[in-house]
Amino acid sequence: MKKLLKVWLVLVFTLLVSAAGTPVIACGPYFPQPIFTFSIRPENFADFAAGKIGIIQPTWHRSALLAAYRELNGLPFSADEQKDLVRNWQAEYELADANEAAKTAAIDNWLAVRKKVLADEPEPTIYALRNAGNGYDYFLNCTAGAFENAVKTLAARIAAYTVNAEVKDWAHGQDQVFANCSQAQAAPAEASADAPLWLKHDRAYQSAAADFYAMRYDEAKRRFTEIAGDSASEWRQLAAYLLARVAVRQASLFAGEDAGQSQALYAQAIAQINAVLENGQLSGYHPAALQLLNFVNFRLHPGQLHDALAKKLLAKEENSHFLQDVTDYRRLLDKAELGNYEASAETKALQDEFRQNSPLTDWIFTVQATGTDGFAHAYGRWLATKDPVWLVASLVKATGNAPETAALQQQAKTIKSASAAFLTVNYHLVRLLMAQGHADEARKVLDAVLAAAPAALNKSATSQLYSQRMLLAQNIDEFVKYAQRRAVVFSENGSNYELIDLVKPAEGEDYYGNEREWLQRTMFDTDATRTLNLRMPLGLLKEMALHQGLPDYLKRRLVMSVWTRAVLLDDEKTALEFVPHVARYLPELKPFITQYGKANKQDRRFEAAWLMLKNPAMRPLVEQGEGRTAIFTEIDHWRDNWWCDEDFGGQFFDDQGEQMADFPAPAFLTQAEITQAATENAKIAALQGGSNYLARQAVQWAKFKPDEKRLPEALYLAVKATRYGCQNCATGKASKAAFEALNRRFKKSEWKKKTPYWFGDACAKP
Repeated sequence: MKKLLKVWLVLVFTLLVSAAGTPVIACGPYFPQPIFTFSIRPENFADFAAGKIGIIQPTWHRSALLAAYRELNGLPFSADEQKDLVRNWQAEYELADANEAAKTAAIDNWLAVRKKVLADEPEPTIYALRNAGNGYDYFLNCTAGAFENAVKTLAARIAAYTVNAEVKDWAHGQDQVFANCSQAQAAPAEASADAPLWLKHDRAYQSAAADFYAMRYDEAKRRFTEIAGDSASEWRQLAAYLLARVAVRQASLFAGEDAGQSQALYAQAIAQINAVLENGQLSGYHPAALQLLNFVNFRLHPGQLHDALAKKLLAKEENSHFLQDVTDYRRLLDKAELGNYEASAETKALQDEFRQNSPLTDWIFTVQATGTDGFAHAYGRWLATKDPVWLVASLVKATGNAPETAALQQQAKTIKSASAAFLTVNYHLVRLLMAQGHADEARKVLDAVLAAAPAALNKSATSQLYSQRMLLAQNIDEFVKYAQRRAVVFSENGSNYELIDLVKPAEGEDYYGNEREWLQRTMFDTDATRTLNLRMPLGLLKEMALHQGLPDYLKRRLVMSVWTRAVLLDDEKTALEFVPHVARYLPELKPFITQYGKANKQDRRFEAAWLMLKNPAMRPLVEQGEGRTAIFTEIDHWRDNWWCDEDFGGQFFDDQGEQMADFPAPAFLTQAEITQAATENAKIAALQGGSNYLARQAVQWAKFKPDEKRLPEALYLAVKATRYGCQNCATGKASKAAFEALNRRFKKSEWKKKTPYWFGDACAKP
């Protein structure tokens, strides 16, 4: 029953205690996207638990920061604690039930033993989850411990009495017990008057358990009280402990509904737990009772429980209850989360209490803090303690213009490469040097780090350091080298929670086979594509596109971008210069680009528009990650076609989609080049997006060359583009013009029949 209690506590904490940072699984559509740096989770759970923490990020969940804190303090986890950490992260980040395997195995074992007694009877279907009564929340009602106890008991009865009528009666009673796991059913019938005493005692316990699972708590309490008072029953000690469980379960389900009744039930639970702890004859249940007391204290005395757990989690001695303790600890810290909105005075007071009583908790909340308060506190703690963990926290929160930063930077340079803090300290040292304009020194430090710690660099840390080194690039060669990154993993829509196993996909569900090769390829992350698209002028992009340091699949993207930009910027010389490169790196475009190259000057603009209309993947942008996944020549029905005006409108977004005021350019770019890029982008933005531009070009083509045989299809494609491309306030006008040109001149064409409508826009009045 100790395992039963432990499993139940985990599920109650998981399902009934509200917690910040709970993952939300998207409903679709699902687009596989590469992750280059994990922002909220460890990259590899097992490696992280073993001490390979990489570069500490304040956005990590608190359980990850707990592990980082211990590593910084030279407190490694034991092998069993590492396994528990991994199980915790699987539950926290992947919504995996840490006890699912044990529960499933226990049910299977029960059914196997049951078959020895009831072989000729149908096998029951057992559902262990139970609705909490509100229609939304479920909890694990019948845990692995319940089934393990049933297996042990039935095996003992078979050994003592063989498979006789009474043992079969016992098994039938246990079926009725487990029928109550998912919904209320009748309790087993009372044992007959002439039944043996062992069966009467067992049936009394089965009936009490059935009432407990059926949420008939008052009846369960009555039955367990009778059993606890029966000196002849072998279940009396367990019943005394289970009385406390009944009270805790009942109280937890009343939480938030009837505070007075909940408090009274918790008081009963504490009294019963203390009675168990004070009874030496119940010593076998003391560990379970203490865990149950922790759950009650979570509700009633969070400060007291926090202090005890924070000390246990920093102890050098192995913790046999580590999984439960780390789960309880992170849930307690969730209760003290201030969040993005105005926190209550009670929540603020709770966090203050936690931080004052534990350096671990203080450090975690400081690292996660926003604004200048976090730095002031971290720096003050470092001055007072000279503890490396507070040096790390100070550097994480420091800004380049803070007067205290110089002292931190000097101290950072003393950290040895063998230290767990080395990567984090130097990452922020480089960040601060860059902010202060000391590019040469930052470059020197970063190159030394990359040379000194290759074994400690996981893919996330490598991407972070490469991102810095890309900004420090002194020439295009260095930019090309450090702009390329390898993905850690692919996930659904870039989520840190919904990861895709491309190496070992589920049997029969290999939906993402096309992405598998990209795990071994270098790609551009968003910082690189921001620079390529918004900071580099066409003249420099031409050089980039053919750089020998790029693989052909990335050259392909740049060649497409250069040619499309050249067309949109009326740079005919560059567009013609890149005709052979387009034919080489984008062979699907060879017929179109050849026609463009052969056309006379007046026709080239329309040949370019025809190429783009027939190939919706064409765009003047270099794409991040794997890029557009739809077939190059086909419309993507999620509107990932051509380009949008806002792509060039001067609004910048970070990797999480948050808008930025600006972003830095690599060191080798001159101000003249940056200004030229801005001028070019403004010209492209003025074209109002790909679909509008192409619709206008098709209409102009109809006016300029009315007998062109491809015109009906071009106008049809132009109207279609205004539906499946980006839309803005100019879309309706462009779509209507293309539609009317098609309707006016080609009424009987097959393309007109396929075009019954033109498409409005978000600005159109109803």
